[in-house]
Amino acid sequence: MPSGVEKRRFARTELDAAVQYRVAGDETPRDGWLGNISAGGILLWTERQLPIGVTLRLQLSGEELGDAEVEITATVVRLDPHRRNGQFGHGCRFDAIYSGPHVSAG
Repeated sequence: MPSGVEKRRFARTELDAAVQYRVAGDETPRDGWLGNISAGGILLWTERQLPIGVTLRLQLSGEELGDAEVEITATVVRLDPHRRNGQFGHGCRFDAIYSGPHVSAG
């Protein structure tokens, strides 16, 4: 495949939004930042490097989502080779998406 050809199944939309996430088995909420989103997953920036294969629970809410609350279960499938402002980039594949007035990441 020629260099520079997009290999993704879904188009990405650049997004610059805060997100809270929890690593499966650890209920401590942590702050992260979304870099982009597609129908299949997200690019998540975090202060610590997460291992490939780990399951995350992400809590999204705010104006970008029309004030809806969305909880996402996702799996880290790749690490971005570059760091941004000291943060690690993680390509995450969506496993499940829940939305509604009573969604809770707890």
